[in-house]
Amino acid sequence: MDYPIYENGREIGRLYARQEGLYTVLEAALSGRRALTRLYVLSEAGWRALGVMEPYSGGCRLIRRLSRRELPGAIRYVSTAPQELPSPVREAAPGWVEQANGVLLDKSRGLIAFPARLRQRSVPVRITRINGKEYIVFRW
Repeated sequence: MDYPIYENGREIGRLYARQEGLYTVLEAALSGRRALTRLYVLSEAGWRALGVMEPYSGGCRLIRRLSRRELPGAIRYVSTAPQELPSPVREAAPGWVEQANGVLLDKSRGLIAFPARLRQRSVPVRITRINGKEYIVFRW
């Protein structure tokens, strides 16, 4: 899977995640950036610092190998600053506001919906159709 890396609400690179046995390998790359940049991920357990990206071939990169204890749950957001969340883009359907990363929020009911295409097929979940797209809805 891959995730956009945001800085001040703007996408600046990509984080790629893959499973290697019991570990998740995360590889991030920013082209054209020479300054040291620290990356953070938001998962179901909250914000976690991944580390500082190192200069590499005209940009910078970071490779981390994390256990399930170090990165519990799915990645929701990747940023250069903790607590930076995507700003709403538009109202997707009545009550739902679509975020820059495709996630839907319904703050009045305390619900969050992730695009169903991101789920692992082996996990049984209830899929809901909102505005013509499939989502997995959670209470937050």
